[in-house]
Amino acid sequence: MGFVESFIMALALSVDALVCSIIYSKCNFSAQVKFKLACLLGVSFGFFQFLMPVIGFFAGAAVVSYIGAFDHYVAFVLLAYVSFKMLKDAFSKEENEGEDVCKNISYFTIFVLAVATSIDALALGVSVGLLYDKIFFFASIVGITCFMISFLGSLLGTFLSQIKSLDKILNIIGATVLFGIGLKVLYDHGVFNF
Repeated sequence: MGFVESFIMALALSVDALVCSIIYSKCNFSAQVKFKLACLLGVSFGFFQFLMPVIGFFAGAAVVSYIGAFDHYVAFVLLAYVSFKMLKDAFSKEENEGEDVCKNISYFTIFVLAVATSIDALALGVSVGLLYDKIFFFASIVGITCFMISFLGSLLGTFLSQIKSLDKILNIIGATVLFGIGLKVLYDHGVFNF
């Protein structure tokens, strides 16, 4: 697998992280804190997007077939949790419009998002490992791409935060997108086939 193919896969894997970075970077902090937040989001998403394909590669088919039985449910629950938290945040801002959106961001929330958005990369690591022997090349491209996209998405989110009326709308859109991604994961795994 060459650089171009790896980069295209990395872009596809990074879409979820981009949405999360934009939504969770809407804050009214100083430029220094905003930059640190962008770095934290970028490193968190990039690290797990790098790590999951490597784990998938070394885990082997037996472990993946075991995880494959319920990985879609884990991804859905994590994405639904974050989605409902974002909706709660959006509607709780009605009474306190001056309240800072970013005070609700925690390391745990960022960790959950990073894991949830990178679960698909685990299975991808296995399939890449079955076809190619350079998992670290592929995983590095995925991790670096996701870091850059998340970092830039976070900076875009801080720019959008200057338009205060967008806070509620962005939270609702982000929650809807994340929940939709969770439903798509279930659909892709045949949960809704009756």
